[in-house]
Amino acid sequence: MNPITKIFTALRVLAGHPVNRNRKLRAVLEYGFIQAAARLVPGDLCLEFPNQTRVLISPRMKGAAHYISPRLCEFEEMSLVMHFLRPDELFADVGANVGSFGVMAAGVAGARVVAFEPSPEVYAMLVRNVRINAFQDRFRPVNAAVGRSVGTLRFSTGLGTENHVSTPAEADQAVAIPMTSLDAEFATTPPVLLKVDVEGFESEVFAGAEQTLGNPVLQAVIVERNQSGNRYGYDEGKLHGQIRAHGFTPCFYHPLERKLESVGPDACGNIIYVRDFQAAGTRLRTAAPYQLGDLRV
Repeated sequence: MNPITKIFTALRVLAGHPVNRNRKLRAVLEYGFIQAAARLVPGDLCLEFPNQTRVLISPRMKGAAHYISPRLCEFEEMSLVMHFLRPDELFADVGANVGSFGVMAAGVAGARVVAFEPSPEVYAMLVRNVRINAFQDRFRPVNAAVGRSVGTLRFSTGLGTENHVSTPAEADQAVAIPMTSLDAEFATTPPVLLKVDVEGFESEVFAGAEQTLGNPVLQAVIVERNQSGNRYGYDEGKLHGQIRAHGFTPCFYHPLERKLESVGPDACGNIIYVRDFQAAGTRLRTAAPYQLGDLRV
């Protein structure tokens, strides 16, 4: 995609995002400011998130611009986290990045959070976001990767939101980090909601999560499917078949209508899986709304 097309695509997405439904022109004008800030602002930005929570982000971090605007960049999945969870339920975030999903789970839904972020540089920002929201009593950050077993692996550096488990060809630009598994972490207390976004390493995460997937306490899973598993030679279709075999139905969530829609087995993007379609729908419809500026959902 050439730069001009990329800019127009970004502007169209911003203008059409639900967060900007009453401020389309302002959102487009802000785009230029955001691009400039990413290069000129000497420190980090503190952004307002739903229900008066806050998220710190470095504007120079690769991939940071979409956190700055439209903020709720993964609107459907972020809304589902805030609508699905209830106070004191457990949310597990694998590939937490700076912790935006966890901040919303803890700050809006009142849930407990365990968030795994392997990159030391991004993990430091995640810890700061826990602290500025005073969530230390219900938010446990873990500086480790998640895979099929407990051990170590090598991880990229300097790529911000796009850091990933290194391939052999990338080993020279990687650092060694600890690795755990979901079954090891949640053998006695599984999460109610699980999110996995690990830049193509999802197959390894679920290879170490058979007991977690089979536990009826786990009610919903959010997992990315965008062919990035090809980087490691993984068959994403096989992985998503594994999840469905545990009784989960793939869905898409419409937050403004509070409606779940079932999708086919070959759907791509961020897939929401629910164990009980009707019960999940009731949860979502009966949740309290969240507020971000003049947006109430």
